[in-house]
Amino acid sequence: MKKKEILVNVSETETRIAVTDNGKLIEFYLERAEQTSRVGNIYKAKVLNLISGLKAAFVDIGAEKNGFLPLNEIPFEEFSELFESEVEMEQEYRPEEIKLKENQEIIVQVTKDSYGIKGPRVTSYISIPGRYVVLLINARNVGVSRKIRHRRERDTLFKIAKQIKPQGMGLIIRTAAARARPEEIKKEVEVLKREWARDLEKANAPAPTLIYQEPDALIKTVRDLFNSEIRNLYVDSEEEYRKIIRYLGRVSPRMRSRVKLYSDPIPIFQRYDIEDQLKNILERKVWLPSGGYIVIDQTEALVSIDVNTGKSSKEKQAERLAFATNLEALREIVRQLRLRDIGGLVVVDLIDLEKKENTERLLREFRSLIREDRAKYKIGGISEFGLLEFTRERSRASITYALSEPCPVCRGRGRTISRQSAVGYIERWFTKNGKNLRGKMVELQTSPRLADFLSMHYADTLANIAKKFNLILRIRGDYAVPEGDFKVVIV
Repeated sequence: MKKKEILVNVSETETRIAVTDNGKLIEFYLERAEQTSRVGNIYKAKVLNLISGLKAAFVDIGAEKNGFLPLNEIPFEEFSELFESEVEMEQEYRPEEIKLKENQEIIVQVTKDSYGIKGPRVTSYISIPGRYVVLLINARNVGVSRKIRHRRERDTLFKIAKQIKPQGMGLIIRTAAARARPEEIKKEVEVLKREWARDLEKANAPAPTLIYQEPDALIKTVRDLFNSEIRNLYVDSEEEYRKIIRYLGRVSPRMRSRVKLYSDPIPIFQRYDIEDQLKNILERKVWLPSGGYIVIDQTEALVSIDVNTGKSSKEKQAERLAFATNLEALREIVRQLRLRDIGGLVVVDLIDLEKKENTERLLREFRSLIREDRAKYKIGGISEFGLLEFTRERSRASITYALSEPCPVCRGRGRTISRQSAVGYIERWFTKNGKNLRGKMVELQTSPRLADFLSMHYADTLANIAKKFNLILRIRGDYAVPEGDFKVVIV
């Protein structure tokens, strides 16, 4: 029985998307107008300069930071991992190394967003994702996702891909194609091919210019995640509901019956216990059911995770206790990596084990646990010091950085709730409680820093709240209110 569901909460300032498995939050996506991802976008760019030591070039794509383009031949796996993890393919040819010169115009695609001081990473291999396939514009590879594990099914899809592959292009069959009819897959290939031909006309404009833009987070979620494993998708906005229905009507009409418009008076994230689960997404310490816990620390260089037995007393023998806690911790770590969208180098300090077979079993369990993650991993193993080292692909900033910002008090050594996130909290508070304040004058008390931010950037949002609930709303900065927090007082 399908247990996974997708819940979508749409407000004036942000769209929040939660994926749950049997009621437990396993993935979370957030989109704001000022924090839109560029991953997947295709640009006509201009080469600014070549860095021979890095064997790379910096290109102007019209963004605040220049794109980073490696000069050496880019492996196919590097750009395909953006769309489908663990793809098996047949390599028909390998193009020559890209030769660039300054001021040259070149078509590139963003594979990783800007992160910290680094600009976006781009590739000259272009691929257009659909629901069932990824169309490879300048490669001739044919592949089938390894998530389709049945051998006969894989062989059938591989043959279909070879038959429908456009001349001079390549094709990757995605996981959702396992439940699609051959004619549906073929139709999507033709649609993607026509759309790319139209997009390519924009390349006549001088660089930098946007040629192709990925859809918003909601449609990407439907395209990439809304498959046969998902029982229902609930969305609390009629406008977004209709947009999803129109999209599915084009690509997968049979899935439309699983999309539900949520209209209950109780906010959707409150109704499904998502708000309470999100409160812990920024916590360093995550408790385990047995009484143990893990501590997650993100730095510029890596993510460190410490495993502790804590109050656990489930096992009396030290080795069995250590193994049980480590195994429980790995399950939670895999969930937290997906939930927080943590990428880069990760080092896990496990509880020391004496028996080698227990260490090997932990590693096997970890490899099994990460199969459900769409991100790509490289696992280095467990060292003699009990450190599990691995990397998880990073295509955008983690949820921690989206929901928080450097603390102005400790000069960046810690983080606090971001002002944009605080706006979302305020908006949801009034959605829940505004009906009880009709006709009254209320004062929104925040830190002076947040009060200035609201007055300068979100005056229209506050005015809409006041109009919607027929109240008089004023803002007051108060140093006694912690950063990111607020109070609503009737005056």
